[in-house]
Amino acid sequence: MIIGALTNPHHKIGLPRVIADVCDYLNGLDLAALTVGRHEITDKIYMNVMELESVAADSKQAELHHEYCDVQVLIEGLENIEVGATFPDLSRYDAYREEDDYQLTPDIENKSVVTLTPRMFAVFFPYEPHKPCCLVNGQSHAIKKLVVKVPVGLI
Repeated sequence: MIIGALTNPHHKIGLPRVIADVCDYLNGLDLAALTVGRHEITDKIYMNVMELESVAADSKQAELHHEYCDVQVLIEGLENIEVGATFPDLSRYDAYREEDDYQLTPDIENKSVVTLTPRMFAVFFPYEPHKPCCLVNGQSHAIKKLVVKVPVGLI
């Protein structure tokens, strides 16, 4: 996992080239004006824009991906994301959904929590479990965010 902020003038240092290019692309957009739904970035990279309310972490499942990296960018609101840095025990996950590239589990082993504020981003690589859109300090927030899907083969 990598965390950063689009507002940091040095946010691209150390990022894989394709992720740095995605950040440049996002910095050129009016993020608040993006409409909810899928937006193509290239023929292989796309983003989903969503609006939702954050919820208690124990009321949702964690996800991981096999073939795509997520670049999650908070546009409005506050959110906690639970994340695991150790390779997960896949026997604790449900069946892999190849068409949508994800698996779910109720909890993350050895989890940490990252709080995102507007224009912060988190990059999740394949097999890094994450549980986004969770409460911050026990409070729900209206969230607008985007998730860019980058095929791992481009890294």
